[in-house]
Amino acid sequence: MIFPWQKDVWQQIERAIERDRLPHALMLEGPAGLGKGHFARRVADRLLGNPDLDPDGAVTHPDLRLVGLVDERRQITVDQIRELCAALTLTSHAGGHKVAIIDPADRMNINAANSLLKTLEEPTPDTLLILVRSRLDTLPATVASRCRRMRFATPATEQALDWLLNTAPDHDWSRLLAGADGAPLAALAAVEQGRDQLEEHFAADLRAIVAGRKDPLQVAAEWNKNPSWVTLRWLSSTVCLLIRERMTGTDQTASNLQTETKHLPLERLFWYLDEIQMVMSRQDGTLNPQLTLESLLVPWTDRLQSVQVGGGM
Repeated sequence: MIFPWQKDVWQQIERAIERDRLPHALMLEGPAGLGKGHFARRVADRLLGNPDLDPDGAVTHPDLRLVGLVDERRQITVDQIRELCAALTLTSHAGGHKVAIIDPADRMNINAANSLLKTLEEPTPDTLLILVRSRLDTLPATVASRCRRMRFATPATEQALDWLLNTAPDHDWSRLLAGADGAPLAALAAVEQGRDQLEEHFAADLRAIVAGRKDPLQVAAEWNKNPSWVTLRWLSSTVCLLIRERMTGTDQTASNLQTETKHLPLERLFWYLDEIQMVMSRQDGTLNPQLTLESLLVPWTDRLQSVQVGGGM
């Protein structure tokens, strides 16, 4: 199945296959929650003759290789890439294509990325490498420039809501989609994983920190039990909404934080947002998640007075 917002990109793939112009490497890039990994597996399905790919990504075809994060590691290592490159030099089991998917490619460390270069520069025949990333500022330019980049854009709100309502009715998808930055699969995952009520807990915790009823370090430890992108995305979208409310004079009840933030200078919200965006841009496994959350929550104890102009807390 190809999701509705992926159809244009899928048509590009189909035309390339029909004209025998499929490149040796694809870079699927765009925000998280759009199904890029799923799309990569459908491309493998198309090339390998409908292999039985299970939903968990288990490899069930001898000519398909999947490389990702293992053993709770936060990076894809050079050894994983070396093993992959060695496997791709072997003859295809079925006498046709070989496909390798690296997801998330933006978690390759620098040695792993450099190890992939030789295979990108000298690909073996009928081999397709698919790299999946959610950040555009990752990977050396030498790697990205050797791939055909295919961009996945966040779908229009109407299209996303229509798909979500058809998939799982009886949810407040408008709210959930806004909390997922417009990414339908991220909104759906929030419901499936029981995270759809998390934003209420996050907002209550933040109000408690501002009021001095909760220790930000303890809250950070609790929030750290969730994927870091969940907490950071909520913080980012909440601050963006607060800024929008302040600039437009509207009241959209952004996490019920208006009372706590109404006396904050607007520039402090902008500076704080810069800090969140900086942290989100460095979600490559090099930052300590709990220390990062602590650094973002502690400033709320003095209503962001510790946020400095030009960034830095």
